[in-house]
Amino acid sequence: MLRKWIISASVALFGCSMSFAATVQVQGKVADASGAVIPNAVVTLTDLTTSKPQHVTTGADGRFSFIVIATDPQIVSVQKSGFDSFSQKLTAAALASPVKVTLKVASLASSVVVRGTVDPEAKPVPSREDVMLTPDTLRVLDRKQLDAAGPMAGGAQMIQSTPGANVIGYGETGATKFTVLLNGIQQGWAGENTGFTAPGSLGVTFDGIPVADLSTGLWQSATMPQNLVMQNLAVTYGPGQPMNRWYNDIGGSIEFTPIQPTVDRHLSVQVTDGPYGQQDFAFVGNTGRFHGWSTVLGGGLGRGDDYRPGPDGFGNPAKDGSVYGKTLRDFSAGSLAFSAFYAKSGGYRAQVIPTTDQGLLEPGTNISYSQATSGFYSSLPYANYNKYDTNEMFLTYARQNFFLTPTMTLQNSTWFNYIRRFHRRNEDTLNQGSQVNEWNNPHTDMLGDQLDYSVVLPYNTIHFGGYYLQERYNTRNLFYDPASGGSGKYEIVSAGAKFRDGIFREDNAAFYVQDDIHPVARIHIIPGLRVVAFNTDYSNVAYRDFTILKGVIPSTRCSMYSDTGYAGTDPFYDIFSPDRFNPDGSPNNKPTTNAKDQGSMCGEHAGSSALEPSIDASVTPVDWLTIYGGYDTSYRAPALGGGGGMFQAVSPKYYILAEGKYAQVGTKVHFTHAPGLGNFIAGVDYFHLNYNNQELDYETATGVTGTDGGNSLYKGVDLFFDADPQSNLHFFLNFAGETANFTNYVLGGTLAQCGTPSNPASGCTFYNNLPVSYVPNYTLNTGLYYGIQHHHNELLEPRLWIESTGSQHMWNNYTGGPDKQTQPAFTTVNMSVIAPLKFFEKQSVNLQVDMMNLANSQYNENEYISSGGYFSALCGANSPSTCSGGPYINAYPGAPRSIYGSLSYQF
Repeated sequence: MLRKWIISASVALFGCSMSFAATVQVQGKVADASGAVIPNAVVTLTDLTTSKPQHVTTGADGRFSFIVIATDPQIVSVQKSGFDSFSQKLTAAALASPVKVTLKVASLASSVVVRGTVDPEAKPVPSREDVMLTPDTLRVLDRKQLDAAGPMAGGAQMIQSTPGANVIGYGETGATKFTVLLNGIQQGWAGENTGFTAPGSLGVTFDGIPVADLSTGLWQSATMPQNLVMQNLAVTYGPGQPMNRWYNDIGGSIEFTPIQPTVDRHLSVQVTDGPYGQQDFAFVGNTGRFHGWSTVLGGGLGRGDDYRPGPDGFGNPAKDGSVYGKTLRDFSAGSLAFSAFYAKSGGYRAQVIPTTDQGLLEPGTNISYSQATSGFYSSLPYANYNKYDTNEMFLTYARQNFFLTPTMTLQNSTWFNYIRRFHRRNEDTLNQGSQVNEWNNPHTDMLGDQLDYSVVLPYNTIHFGGYYLQERYNTRNLFYDPASGGSGKYEIVSAGAKFRDGIFREDNAAFYVQDDIHPVARIHIIPGLRVVAFNTDYSNVAYRDFTILKGVIPSTRCSMYSDTGYAGTDPFYDIFSPDRFNPDGSPNNKPTTNAKDQGSMCGEHAGSSALEPSIDASVTPVDWLTIYGGYDTSYRAPALGGGGGMFQAVSPKYYILAEGKYAQVGTKVHFTHAPGLGNFIAGVDYFHLNYNNQELDYETATGVTGTDGGNSLYKGVDLFFDADPQSNLHFFLNFAGETANFTNYVLGGTLAQCGTPSNPASGCTFYNNLPVSYVPNYTLNTGLYYGIQHHHNELLEPRLWIESTGSQHMWNNYTGGPDKQTQPAFTTVNMSVIAPLKFFEKQSVNLQVDMMNLANSQYNENEYISSGGYFSALCGANSPSTCSGGPYINAYPGAPRSIYGSLSYQF
């Protein structure tokens, strides 16, 4: 009934439907070089006027057919596992002629690692033709480039290959956390000192479902630990079109597309062994189509030590695991899919290390702890510092596609996401006293639904729809001293403790309308408007969930208590405590506090809404060239949670949406048979982002939290190039060059709190033109893959690629803000060799050896200027004054040379 109502309403609203246009049948046949027909190949026909794709699979005779508009030119593309992809443009005049498709056997091993032919109603890898049709800067990383991250890599390391990516973290596998910056805009947090732009300003999706926490905006990279489970990545630069935008896409978005259901049966199994006891097992299995259903199941387990062992032999181990499944049902009027994903990762985090000798004596030794003295990759022993960080995610979702008429489509997605981050720190020599231990256990439940309706008219394609998200985020955290009776496991607050336990309920809704105006096939003008609404309710439940020991008086701004502690109604206060009375015997209702409630306020509410206009356009003057550009406005709510920030350290009266204004212009070139380059695609763009009203929350290594504010400007170029000059040769290049500055930066509060530079509020200091920290002036990665063949059989495939990251400005804990001092550029050379050991019909066994950082270069992924507080407990009698007072540089070193061996089986 609902479907009939939607169809009737659509026809009434859009009377000028394309159903009145003349149609023609496009027919064809797919075969190999010998002329043998190829069944179950996926054929996609994309209308170049409307950009609407249609999908079919070839029958047992290799044939396919479509019904299309007779006047619209088309692109036909064909995908089949084990063969190179095929594409061909069809002019309107050629549509009635049979299409003859001849597929060539794939040569490179990355194509021979069979993953099956993706079901056309699932989510295939975007083709080069798809990239050309997109009026944005879109970079697609397929398996060729994902392999360059290494066999133990997780989600964050996979992003490194895209232009403008800067990946910072600790550890070498997908089990540990990383921070990702894309053209200077941050996502994730790896435990290093902050100093980035407003956190969580990149959208992250998994199979089209948003997985960044709605409250914090952050994505925990360790929740995607397994490389083999990913089919491809698609990185969009800038907020993107309204129909594809989420709640934090100011700087762009990263889509992780996992393995998809296929039309063929398929199995891949891979085992990997590497240095430091690193081992991994991963698998992917597909049922193929069975009674209309197609199902995929995949996952893996990994473990291993860090490359920074302690002097006691403790290896800072980590482990991870994930499992993913998706089942899809095609029917005549659409498709239905159900999916679930679970991942859990954990690892010990080696601490930062000074780059120069500061006289920091490792406990119980006379060894000075620094890269210059104790060793470039050294760390402290387990007994003096151990912190274990766990990240967990469970995601389940359903997606429905309905082809209401040949020109009208309805899509709906519904999901539930559970995210948990747990870490513990025990007996920290660097932070002795009342907060020597930490028990951190924040968790999130999020429900969401997205609806999109589209209708194709003769000269435009209209999309409208929206989404609604609701999240419950608990901030639970406790710093305590077990000697004083505190406990993390039993949630007991002792004297001197620092704790928080707040609940944020987030409601986020968006509605959009977008019109792709295409008066002719070669011109697309896409205006759009999105309405966004953010709502936050906060409540402090620490006094419900924690046990407060008698005599412990927390400082809080909760209305139940005074700003300095007890206000006469604290049920946890020991009424027999001697400080309950003044020396003259009168009651003292405000004794001195001896613990800190970071949650601060009892309960508050805030919300805001905004309009996001956008305009994008693309022109294809010739078949091989696309020129595009656009201007998009987007908003995001302030980041919540952590040890400070909105509703905790900052009053919600300063709840102001951050604003991004993103402009870009670019061009893309694609040839299928270019002289000397073969099938290649290249693109370059110029971007300009004004990011305003940022709330910049930070936490130093000693646990001191603060909130600053700023407006920043980013501008630069992104460039990518992929070429297949021969069937056994592949080349890629990614480059970005950029400058980024805070047009104004305020220390001591948000912009809303601090007033203006000419009339600053008390405690606020304004600066102009400070550099944004950790934005490299360039990033470059380039690689070459070559298959050595004999009688068309591959014997060996060597691969060589280079990754280079330019110099970047550091964050300064000594001053509490960005700094003009830079950390050095660094470059790594990497190599792998793939050898097919044995081939059977439709089966293969491959041996792969990966050599990461082949030259064993010593470099630091991240450096910051320390105030000296973190390691002050290790300062000796002969230490320089900077040891406890700063400034000096602490660092996270990048990985040394690492060699991995992998054995895989596929059929």
